[in-house]
Amino acid sequence: MSQSLGEVRAGLTEVSARLNTAYRCLRTAEQRLAEAVAMLSELDRSHHEHLVPPELLRADQELTRGLGLISGGVDSVASIEARL
Repeated sequence: MSQSLGEVRAGLTEVSARLNTAYRCLRTAEQRLAEAVAMLSELDRSHHEHLVPPELLRADQELTRGLGLISGGVDSVASIEARL
């Protein structure tokens, strides 16, 4: 039984590490997307057409949603680990 419990703990540790990596990657993507929106917004001032596509703004919303989901996953894994 202890070997099985050890395997579960090892699996949870791996999942936790992957979730943390995914979170960091999404944060980086969120920052870069914000930079792109800021640059395009600045260019908008001197251009006759709107340069920030609506899809870019939706992507930001989806990144925020994804960060929330990953955070929930991290919390769930931590809760399970604490109970073991």
